[in-house]
Amino acid sequence: MKMKILLKTFVVLLSLLLTAGVADAQFKVVGYMPSWAGSVSAVQYSKLTHINYAFLLPNADGSLQAIDNASKLQSLVSTAHANGVKAQISVGGWNNGDDSHFETLAGNATYRTNFVNNLVSFVAQYGLDGVDIDWEYPDDGGSAGNYLALMQQLATEMHNRGKLLTAAVVAYGGSSILNGVFDVVDFLNIMAYDENDYQHSTYALAVQAVNYWRGRGLSAAKTVLGVPFYGHPTWESYAALIARGADPYSDTFDGVGYNGITTIKSKTNLAFDQGGGIMMWELSQDATGAYSLLSAIHDVVVSRGGGGGGNTGVIEAESYSSMSGIQTEACTDAGGGSDVGYIDTGDWMAYSNVSFPTTGDYTIQYRVASLSGGGKISADLNAGSIQLGSVDVPSTGGWQNWTTISLTVHVTAGTYSLGLYAAAGGFNVNWLKVTPVSAVFTTTVQAESYSNMSGIQTETCTDAGGGADVAYVDAGDWMAYYNINFPSTGAYKVEYRVASVSGGNLSLDLNAGSIQLGAVSIPATGGWQTWTTVSNTVNVTAGTYNLGVYAVTGGWNLNWVKITYLGASASAASKTVAAGAQAVSLEVTGGTPQGLSIYPNPVHDDLRILVSEELTGGQVRVYDISGKQVIALQRAGGHVDVSQLRPGVYTLVISSQAKMVTKMFIKR
Repeated sequence: MKMKILLKTFVVLLSLLLTAGVADAQFKVVGYMPSWAGSVSAVQYSKLTHINYAFLLPNADGSLQAIDNASKLQSLVSTAHANGVKAQISVGGWNNGDDSHFETLAGNATYRTNFVNNLVSFVAQYGLDGVDIDWEYPDDGGSAGNYLALMQQLATEMHNRGKLLTAAVVAYGGSSILNGVFDVVDFLNIMAYDENDYQHSTYALAVQAVNYWRGRGLSAAKTVLGVPFYGHPTWESYAALIARGADPYSDTFDGVGYNGITTIKSKTNLAFDQGGGIMMWELSQDATGAYSLLSAIHDVVVSRGGGGGGNTGVIEAESYSSMSGIQTEACTDAGGGSDVGYIDTGDWMAYSNVSFPTTGDYTIQYRVASLSGGGKISADLNAGSIQLGSVDVPSTGGWQNWTTISLTVHVTAGTYSLGLYAAAGGFNVNWLKVTPVSAVFTTTVQAESYSNMSGIQTETCTDAGGGADVAYVDAGDWMAYYNINFPSTGAYKVEYRVASVSGGNLSLDLNAGSIQLGAVSIPATGGWQTWTTVSNTVNVTAGTYNLGVYAVTGGWNLNWVKITYLGASASAASKTVAAGAQAVSLEVTGGTPQGLSIYPNPVHDDLRILVSEELTGGQVRVYDISGKQVIALQRAGGHVDVSQLRPGVYTLVISSQAKMVTKMFIKR
């Protein structure tokens, strides 16, 4: 059977594995939110990049205990995503010093696999962006090896689904965290606190902690320095200490040691100089208003170029470098502070030194409020010399009723003055956020992780990865998956892993059918466990939705649904690859990528290739993300020298008279 496909050069989930790229450019600000304290609505989301919900606890056999306060987790995920913040589940914690369940499950291959599969399902169920492992603490020897094996297995499953894997570790003396862990995590949260009963988290300890992990070989980008929002020996929150009369700029009060604004800012600067981010335990312990420690961190982030300049990230609307017609007011949106209010037609704001590190697509999000709607925001660079496009502002029902809208743009790498121009007025703006599309979105939803369903049953699955699938679907059956985030407005490729004896049809929708995304035919695969992948391309407005799969006709099984952002419009799904100035449409004949295996991936210098017999001797081509051909060889086989390529995502194409297949890889 002959099938035509067009080579797509968008950056897929593998971009999360890059150690040198856009994802590393953003300074990470990671806050923990415990299940037992704090309000989801009180979080200053615009000052965070990641938020971790604590804690999910494992059982010794790899099963998971019921999550505490599930409704709070659901609310946190949807609110974080609405504000452009990644949400993860933190697994473990101190747990009264009892890590026996971790020890048992990590040391048993079956239990370890159970644990990993259960976490995959949990992440899909709640629409999370990843997992943070907080095993306090593995021991040296066999326990350390088991920890590494667990992290390697978990990393494979998380990264294959475009999810993050992080871990919380001790400040120093962490010999049980073997160096192999550095290669598989996205970053480590270093708990540089609780050293003693008084001055438990000094600046000197922070320096020692950073030096310890960096000295062992942890990259700066993966080094996230932890700071406390509480004091010792009383365990009082910073907010309670301030309420009792503590000096917000000091570090001691009434026999209690804590971190005040001065030390927190010094540690944030240290994290900028020597690491890739800062973490705090925990958000509910912060003071509000002028003495907020998170605000102190944010002040440094902005001044150092982590937001509002330097690297892309959150830009507070009132932090403009120049403007016309603008006024500010107190803001009641999550995080408080100020917003730019009552914007009229022709008003504008400019934000200097905003960096777009690579040429490509970016999403600009705007946090807006409008009494009656009708507004329009136009984005530009360098005082209007480069026009990026516009987005309509809807009615939110009030000047302090907030929502997030977004615009996807294409920008050539460089540092610019970013402008917001009111093509039509009548709205307020709280913040802007610039995010590279390449770092935004690919996610896989396991079919059996539905939040709601009708007529559905599951069974053991023999497809790659094992686990369970949704089985023997009949006409009219349906599954719903809550809180699925589509971070950018534009085209998405939706892939369905299906098996069927006789074929069938499914349809995809959002929010209980209020938005229909189209139907897909399911072919006969020859058996209930004979799997293939079908797909369609849909256009979705940025937002968080309940995703529905409906059986138009029955007679099929479903293992998973994978969603990948393609670009600003559906045309992104039909782009050809440009080789020089000429577009190339690739015709794939006779098969699938199983005819081609490559390793290692990611690769540094030498990409090894294993090809099927039909491909032996075929032509080799490599394209970069812009579609430019960067390598051409006459014969396939052995290896390809990629040492001269810049770090990034590439597509390998091997063609012969019998077959043509493609494979994407990462160049570190």
